[in-house]
Amino acid sequence: KAMPYRSRAVIEPREVLKDFGIEISESKEVRVWDSTAEIRYLVIPERPAGTGGMTEEQLAELVTRDSMIGTGFAKASA
Repeated sequence: KAMPYRSRAVIEPREVLKDFGIEISESKEVRVWDSTAEIRYLVIPERPAGTGGMTEEQLAELVTRDSMIGTGFAKASA
């Protein structure tokens, strides 16, 4: 949790995400909150398009590590 990295993540979050290979459309809002010892945030991954009729097991196959920590997207449904 180096201060320069944390500062950059707040100032230019899209660029930080690009460093991880993630490009967010300009039409999507990106919000950054810095957590403290008293506050934690839960990232809820966006549901992939076309998955409305999928079972929990089918959805689980689309989940990636990065989608669970908010630095990537779930796999696209087939």
